[in-house]
Amino acid sequence: MTSTKAERVRRAVLADIVSGALAPGTPLDEVTLAAQHEVSRTPVREALRRLQSDGLLEVGPRRRLLVVDVSPEHRRELTTLRVALEGAAAAAGCERRDEDDLDGLELLLIKQERAAQAGDAEIFLRLDEEFHLTLAGAARMPTLSRMLGQLGAFVRIGRLGEETSAAHMKALVSEHTELVELLRARRASRLRAALATHIERTAPRG
Repeated sequence: MTSTKAERVRRAVLADIVSGALAPGTPLDEVTLAAQHEVSRTPVREALRRLQSDGLLEVGPRRRLLVVDVSPEHRRELTTLRVALEGAAAAAGCERRDEDDLDGLELLLIKQERAAQAGDAEIFLRLDEEFHLTLAGAARMPTLSRMLGQLGAFVRIGRLGEETSAAHMKALVSEHTELVELLRARRASRLRAALATHIERTAPRG
C-alpha cells in the first residue's frame, strides 16, 4: 500500500515539475507534501527518493531537496543523447516496424495537427513526446525506450518558458510526417539523418 501511495505522490510531483508548477530551485517539504496528498511522510519520502534517483531533485542548502535546474550544458548533453538513442532506435525500427506502429504514429499526427490548429501548446508538446517514444518503440528495444522516457522529463523542464507558436507546431507536424514516411519506406539512413536534424533544431535553447 505504501508503495502505491508513493507512486501516486511521485507522479503528482513529477507532473508539477515538468509543467513548471514547481519551478527549478523550488525546495520540497515532506510535511507540506504529505498534507497536500493526504498521506503520511513515509510514502512522500519514498517518492522524493525516487525522483532524486532519477536526477530530478538535487540536494541544496541545509540538505533540502530542490527541483533540479537544467543548465545549458545539460541541455546540450540531452540533445546528444537523444540523437544517439533515437537514431539507433529509428534504424532498428525500419527493420522491425509493423502496420500497428505506423497506424499509431498516424493517429498521433492527426492529434498534433488538431492541437496546432487550436493553438494548444501544452497538449501539443505532450503529444510530441509521445510521438518520439512511439517512433522509438518500433525498434522493440525496451531498455532504450525506458531511457528515452527518463530523458523526456528533462527535455520538458528545459523547454519551460519557451514560446511554442501555432506556426512552429505546424512545422513540427510536417517534420514528423516526413519521419513517418521514411519509417514506412524503411529508409534507415535517411530517417536517422532527418531525425538528428529535427532533434537538434527543436532542442531547448540555453
